[in-house]
Amino acid sequence: MVSLYLASTSPQRRALLTKLGIPFEVVSPQTSEKPPSQGQGLTANQIVCVNAYRKASEVASRLEEGLVIGGDTLATTNQGKVLGKPKTAKGALSMLRLLSGTWHHVISAVAIVNARTSDYQIEAASTKVFFRKISDAELKEYVETQEPLGKAGAYAIQGKGGVFVVRICGSYTAVVGLPLEIVIKLLEEFGVPISKYWAK
Repeated sequence: MVSLYLASTSPQRRALLTKLGIPFEVVSPQTSEKPPSQGQGLTANQIVCVNAYRKASEVASRLEEGLVIGGDTLATTNQGKVLGKPKTAKGALSMLRLLSGTWHHVISAVAIVNARTSDYQIEAASTKVFFRKISDAELKEYVETQEPLGKAGAYAIQGKGGVFVVRICGSYTAVVGLPLEIVIKLLEEFGVPISKYWAK
C-alpha cells in the first residue's frame, strides 16, 4: 500500500486522521504558515489552501515516495474579518468577544501531494458555527486555561471551547482542523480508497 504522511505537529489533526483507521507517519513541516495579515489580498479560503499546500509540499520534497497530507484552518467573523491563531491572551480575548452571540465561519483546507510525482490536490471546507452570548468573565476564565492560544478563532471545539457552541452547519472535523470527508475524497482521487487499509 501507499505510505501516508501527515505534515503537521497538531495533536488534533493526528487524532482525527487516526480515526480513519489508516497507518500514517507524522513529519513536521519545516515551513511557517502565512498569517492572514500577509495574505496580500487573498481570501481566507485561498490562505488556508496555500498554507496546507506549503506544508505538504515541503515534507514531500524530503521524501522519495508516498502521499503527504497537509492542513490549515482559519476562522472569519460573520462580517468577513479573518481571524488567525492568537499568540497572546489579549489577542484571544479580543477574538472571542467578536464571536460571542453570533455566527462565524471556520475554513479548513486539505492538500495531498504525491512525493514521487509532485502531483497534488487541494480542497477546502467552510463550516458555520454559532456561539451563545458569553459573559466577559467567562471568556477571561476560558482564556486563562490557555486553550485558545494557537487555535483558529481562539477556541477548541473538541475541548473546553465546545461549551460555547450552540449550532454548527457543516463539517465538525473541519472545525477541529482536518475535514476528514475531504481527506477521504482526495485519497480516492489518488487511487487510494481508505477501505483498502482496513482489509485484513
